[in-house]
Amino acid sequence: MSLAGLAMDPGGSGGGAAGPDLKQTEGPWTHAAGAVVQIQSETNGGLSQLETAHNGVEANTEGLETTAALTAVLFSWQQRLKSVRDEAGALEGPLRQVAKDHGEFEAYQRSRFSAIAPAPADKPKAGE
Repeated sequence: MSLAGLAMDPGGSGGGAAGPDLKQTEGPWTHAAGAVVQIQSETNGGLSQLETAHNGVEANTEGLETTAALTAVLFSWQQRLKSVRDEAGALEGPLRQVAKDHGEFEAYQRSRFSAIAPAPADKPKAGE
């Protein structure tokens, strides 16, 4: 099915399948890329806080069974946070590329449509 075959939304609210205000922008993709950078930063901060909080635990709890459990929990959380950070890092580049591609596609489509669109009719001036 082509876009030309879809019904237009007469109100222009975008609620129809292909309303006249149908627009594709790169804004949401750029915003998502910024969000993953923030996730990386906050995850690194969490890793640092976790390590700082754990400093001295082994020395101060030597001989207790909880030392091994605390160390295991620390390791487990470090791995989880590193996984989140790394996955966010892997998403940044593709999200930015999608933003760029969408922006370029929008400009390309606009130029193609303007080449085939009928020229707007001159509106009569007031009093004519």
